[in-house]
Amino acid sequence: MKIAIRNTLGGLALLMASLSPAAHAAEVLRIAVNPIYPPLEFRDPVTDTLTGFDIDFGTALATRMGMTVEWVETSFPQMIPSVQSGRTDIILSGFSDLPKRRSLLNFIPYLWSGAQVLVRADDSVATAQDLCGKTIAASRATSFPLMIQDWSKKNCTAKHLPAMSFYPSESGADARIQLLQSRVAAMVQGRETVGYFMKMTNNAFRQLGSPLSHMTLAIAFPKNAQSLEQKMQNAFAQMKVDGSYATLLEKWSLSKDAIETAEGASP
Repeated sequence: MKIAIRNTLGGLALLMASLSPAAHAAEVLRIAVNPIYPPLEFRDPVTDTLTGFDIDFGTALATRMGMTVEWVETSFPQMIPSVQSGRTDIILSGFSDLPKRRSLLNFIPYLWSGAQVLVRADDSVATAQDLCGKTIAASRATSFPLMIQDWSKKNCTAKHLPAMSFYPSESGADARIQLLQSRVAAMVQGRETVGYFMKMTNNAFRQLGSPLSHMTLAIAFPKNAQSLEQKMQNAFAQMKVDGSYATLLEKWSLSKDAIETAEGASP
C-alpha cells in the first residue's frame, strides 16, 4: 500500500512539474528582433504582424527543435545585452558575424551579406569613377559611410578625381527615396536586401559592381548556450536537407545569399 501511495505521489509530482511555469518556459525560444529591416524582419503594413525571412526561419527552426517562439522586440544597441543578461536566448535579426563580437557571442551563419552599391536603372553610371564628385546615400547608423569613404579614396582621390560625398540617410528606406527622386547619384545597402527591393520597385534600381564588403549574417548565442546552439545547428541542417531553407530563400528573394552548409559557427 505504501509503495502504491509513493508511486502515485511520484506520478503527481512529475505531472505538476510538467505543468509548472519553469517547465513551460523551457519550451519557449525567446528571440531578440528589431523589425525594421525588410525583407528580413519588419511589420506588415496592412496587418502590423511580424513578417520576413528571419521570422519564418526562426519559427521553422524552433518547430524542428520542439519549441515555440517568443519574439522580443529589442533596439539594436540592446541586442547583445539582451542575450548576455538572459532576457532573450538568441539574436536573429539581420545580425552580422563580426570578429569584434566573437569574444562576446557564438554564431551560426545563415546568409551572406555585404555592402552593395545601387544606382537607378535608367542612369548611365557604369563604373565607380562615374560617381566621383557625386553624392552617395547610406544609413548613417551602419558601417557603410566608412566603406563609401574608402571606396572614394580608391576610385577617385587616388586617381586625382573629386571625392564622392556622403548623404547620411535616416535609414535604408530614406536612402532609396533619395535615389528614386534623383537627390543622390547612388546608395549603399546590404546585398541581402537588394533582390527584395528590386522586385518591390519593379526593377527601379540596378547593382553597380561587386559588393564593397563580404560578411555573413548569423544567429547569435551567449557563450554558455552550447546545447541550444548544437540543437539549432541540427535543425538548420535538417532544413537544408528537406529543402525548406531553399524555399524560404526563394520566397524572400534571397536565393543568391544562401549559406551552402550548416557548419561555420564562430570559434
